[in-house]
Amino acid sequence: MATDVLTPREGSQKAGKVRPENRGTRPNAPDGKKAVGTAEKTRPVVKAAGEKQKKATPFPRKQLIILCNSVAAMLDAQIPLPRALEFYNARVDKEDLRKSIQSIAAGVDRGDDNHKAFAATGRFDSTFIGLVKAGTMASNLSAALRALARRMKVNAEFQGKLRKALLTPCGVIVFLWCLLIYSMTGLVPKVEQMLKDMRVDPDAFSGAVFAFSHFFQAVYIPTTIITIVFLLLCWRSLSFRLLMFKLLMSRWKLLQAIVMGFRQLTFLGTFEMLIANNIPIADALDTSSRTLKNTPHEKELLDAKAKVALGMNLGEAMRKYVTFDPQLSHMIEIGEKASNLSEQLSLLRDMYEEETAERIEFFTGFIGLVSKIATVSLIAFIYIGTYLPIIMAGVKMMSSAM
Repeated sequence: MATDVLTPREGSQKAGKVRPENRGTRPNAPDGKKAVGTAEKTRPVVKAAGEKQKKATPFPRKQLIILCNSVAAMLDAQIPLPRALEFYNARVDKEDLRKSIQSIAAGVDRGDDNHKAFAATGRFDSTFIGLVKAGTMASNLSAALRALARRMKVNAEFQGKLRKALLTPCGVIVFLWCLLIYSMTGLVPKVEQMLKDMRVDPDAFSGAVFAFSHFFQAVYIPTTIITIVFLLLCWRSLSFRLLMFKLLMSRWKLLQAIVMGFRQLTFLGTFEMLIANNIPIADALDTSSRTLKNTPHEKELLDAKAKVALGMNLGEAMRKYVTFDPQLSHMIEIGEKASNLSEQLSLLRDMYEEETAERIEFFTGFIGLVSKIATVSLIAFIYIGTYLPIIMAGVKMMSSAM
């Protein structure tokens, strides 16, 4: 790390000479402030040869859940955050994770804000940083870390159930698609050619199958290419995934309700923790908005904060400027009028946790059922479309022979 020296240290000169390591920049400036400004402009920038900036990868979710729970337990035991991170770091195996945790501990030791020390690594999302800031403001960082661990665990369980519901049927559907290509481009044309050679007219069903085979042969190659390109875009492009996700949310009310449930849970957990620790409502809204960064609710909560700062009631501001569920704004308004806002927020959080869990269960069950129906339908279509014309052709050949 380069250090600027404006003047040589005392005792570092011999016979009027200045040691090379103590030479500094001596700007020609009339006063101290301008001298410092000039020195900042002439500060040397030292970079290692060939050094490249690498984008930080997100902290692995499983390790992050363990980190949050472990550090929260040590904070409850009155161990300072830097020491808690060091104790946890002693059992971390991966070198990149160890360096990140060491960087956070060093930043907090230097006096950086907790959330800034975490954010400096570039490995934590805006929700994590916002909740760490909220926990620090409320002097209850352990509760914030536990809330983060619980939220990540729920997300992991949801993704695991969804993956379980989709993985096997999707693999079967890919196999059946290949089988459909083989049957429609290989078996069915051979049956059609055999009937033509025997000068036997196909029945109505077989004729429909043959017509579909001609259509399928014309479209299956571009359809397969388009599907592969679509899947690659979903895998590699975050913006494309977000676009598809927004489209699905606009068309599918159940998915929209699940996403809204997660967002409202994040807001309620953060806001309740801050209000319970006597943080002013405007500041609590500002911090809560940071946990919903890159969503429409971030700007809405900031608008509500501005109205509250001008004297509007919280419940009214939430009802008019935030697109959460009406019952959430109504319950907040009741809690504000009854002077038990923290209790109402806690009740709302528990209620939304139950509702979101029920919706996730229904969603994953529905997806699994739909994928199984699609698999069975495709199997039936391939079987009937491939073998029934053969059977019908055999019947016709036997009839013509008699």
